[in-house]
Amino acid sequence: MELTPEEREALYFIPQAPGGRIVSEDVQRRLEAKGLLTPVREDGRRWLTMAGDLVRRGRRATP
Repeated sequence: MELTPEEREALYFIPQAPGGRIVSEDVQRRLEAKGLLTPVREDGRRWLTMAGDLVRRGRRATP
């Protein structure tokens, strides 16, 4: 799985918090399509999946 620098950076700002960095809807959809984010949940936010958390922490290789 390949991530753009923008996608990799966005993993550190999910879930979005009030006053935090805004991650574009396009980037969120791309990460969801790659299985790294959940669909929008009841609280209106997306969250990292287990795979997304591993990638964010650098524990899963993304060539």
